[in-house]
Amino acid sequence: MSSAIPVSTKTLFDRIRVEKFWWDGVQVNIPFHCVYAVIPNPVADHHAQINGLSVPILNLGNYQIPIWDPMHKELTSMPKFAVVLTHQDDDKFGLYAYPADCMDEPYTISYDEWFARQKTS
Repeated sequence: MSSAIPVSTKTLFDRIRVEKFWWDGVQVNIPFHCVYAVIPNPVADHHAQINGLSVPILNLGNYQIPIWDPMHKELTSMPKFAVVLTHQDDDKFGLYAYPADCMDEPYTISYDEWFARQKTS
């Protein structure tokens, strides 16, 4: 994920809120402005073969949202949560989700600290 924060967002705040969740024993941190929704107990509408993996797909309105394992493994069962994230490439908008076993309390840090952490990751 890119560490770039939209200028329109950065100019509004001096700190960034970070959503924190766990998947398969690994802590995942995502900037709040990238989180579209958190869906408890998601149910796949179907599965699709993507890059050789069977990926669960959620149908939400006009969107078909794949649930991607951030460790690039195939999901063998549905997660307790689907953390739906936004993705934008120029004028194209899309959604995808990461699985989560549990959600932790979010935290806030300065933008400088966020960027420093991205460089060491």
